[in-house]
Amino acid sequence: MSVWRDGRAEPDSACEDALDRGALLGDGLFETVFVADGAAPLLAAHLGRMRRSAEHLGLGCPDDADALVARALPALWRAEASPRRAALRLTLSAGGGRGLDRPGASAVRLTVSLARLPDVADPSPLRVVTATCHRVDPRSALAGHKTLSWLGFVLARREARARGADAALLETVDGDVCEADHANLFALVDGSVVTPPPDRGVLPGVTRARALDALRAAGHTVAERPLRHEELSRAAEVWLTSSLRGVVGVASVDARALAAPGPLTAWLAACVPPGGTAAAGAGLAPTQRPGARL
Repeated sequence: MSVWRDGRAEPDSACEDALDRGALLGDGLFETVFVADGAAPLLAAHLGRMRRSAEHLGLGCPDDADALVARALPALWRAEASPRRAALRLTLSAGGGRGLDRPGASAVRLTVSLARLPDVADPSPLRVVTATCHRVDPRSALAGHKTLSWLGFVLARREARARGADAALLETVDGDVCEADHANLFALVDGSVVTPPPDRGVLPGVTRARALDALRAAGHTVAERPLRHEELSRAAEVWLTSSLRGVVGVASVDARALAAPGPLTAWLAACVPPGGTAAAGAGLAPTQRPGARL
């Protein structure tokens, strides 16, 4: 096979990425890990999720992935001038080769990269709208996995931007609201926290799991169940969780304004910041404070 690159024909051996199945077919997985001052405390959780998804999709994962990332992270961090905050990207590809048949588990490639983030996180709440261009099928083999086939989410974000919002909420093919284009979804409905469960096609987020632990430890009623539009339209608070931003309040849903962050969102954001260490003085949950009302 030959490839046209930089104005001339070259053998494929000179440009290995031209045959990468991740680029050609979206045949692979990725993880995004928050890095603070060169450390990634939640890396093991992300690698664990990648391994589980790789097994589910028949990809395989390098046995030495932990060691590879441990070697790469300090070097990449120094190469980026030791940023205070950064995003570590792990990309697992099924290897090289054309066609639908995979070359075999031994051909998988793990690429590690690091990108600087602003030194100070953006605290702004988000405006979200429900996307119409893409829906999640909970019964799909890809649902709940961070595959390289991410075009549906790209189109949802594009639609949200065109409608004056920051991010998109996604419905399932059954009509319930399941997640955002980049994050897990939570809502405070009638005094209880509701978040869609993984069996609705939701990514089992690392920050989502930390948020659930914090809420339950503080005595909140938390239901992992399908979330209806009608419930979302009357929720007292709505927030999203993701690895790079932690817990972020939602200021509007389909143009319905919300006070953001609400008291529970603000408390949870302090308890579950990016990187894994609770902020000093996070204190009691709102419902644990004398006279508190939600």
